[in-house]
Amino acid sequence: FASYALLSVLVEDHPEQEANDIKMIVVAITLCSLCLFCHSVAALSSSPEISRRNALQTSYTAAATPILHQLLSPENANAAATSGLANKLSKRDPSMLKNSVFNIPPGPQFYPEFMHGDWSVTMKFRGFVFPSTSIPKEKLVANVAIPGFQKLSIATVGDVGREVTNYQMSIDKSTKLEDRKLSLSTSINGHLGYDAVREVIYDPKDNPNRISIDFIPNRTRNANRIELFCNGRESELVSGADSASGQTVFLCAEYIRQVTFGLSQEFGVARQVVGNYGHFWTWRSPQQDASSSGTITGNLLTAAYLDAQDPMFFEEPSKPVVVYSHDLVATRR
Repeated sequence: FASYALLSVLVEDHPEQEANDIKMIVVAITLCSLCLFCHSVAALSSSPEISRRNALQTSYTAAATPILHQLLSPENANAAATSGLANKLSKRDPSMLKNSVFNIPPGPQFYPEFMHGDWSVTMKFRGFVFPSTSIPKEKLVANVAIPGFQKLSIATVGDVGREVTNYQMSIDKSTKLEDRKLSLSTSINGHLGYDAVREVIYDPKDNPNRISIDFIPNRTRNANRIELFCNGRESELVSGADSASGQTVFLCAEYIRQVTFGLSQEFGVARQVVGNYGHFWTWRSPQQDASSSGTITGNLLTAAYLDAQDPMFFEEPSKPVVVYSHDLVATRR
């Protein structure tokens, strides 16, 4: 449009014999601009480095920069000699993060002493990978039922691509249990950017493997209620002597089946979406210097799996199809 406007002005200001020459110049400029534009679009569409937030909230067309070795970095030099959770994460292989189903109901998760107390946690989005070798990435990103592709499809990380989220965490010193009501409600509200949770129903003594989350009516489009079922847990404590950093490292994992109830297009019929994913936490004790004694750091990997009802399930029945990563910094309150 700018080229044609320039053409009109130049033709009016010059004699007739020069008009044709001017037209040819402006047409050439326009064609060059179009070529540059097309080249830029092609470069963007083929680039592997696209913002996770743009990819998941708009086009779903590509993964972020390859960060597999950053996501699954080993926690200690001797992890390979063990058979626990540290060994699994040290392999730097997402295929090791297989879903856990048909297990004996696990007990509650107990936390080490260095995590006891009240914490203000800052969660920062780090990146994501599509590790499946069986299903093309283009086919996966078209499936909005995969956990993380829609808000609240992963309760603990309500908006996976949100750059920074703040929430509260509390570990009771006597029971060594996490206050899930506090952490879930503040995390969900923090990811959404407004208060949406009406109540979190959880009793670890009665059933440590089920949590119900009720939302304020009409507050969010994606969920009226969420039911969380824990199918398995793992944990491991690595001493400072065995850790490369010299810090005590606590690793824990939970395998979750989430059922989300929301509004549907059919009047009087609730929408029900089922998602399966695993959370893999790594927490490091405070550094030895006094300045960081009130701060612990960590990382959260979230592995998203296909549900058994998904048409692609038998192409990838147990391995994750997407792995998200978030960095964690917790400061004592």
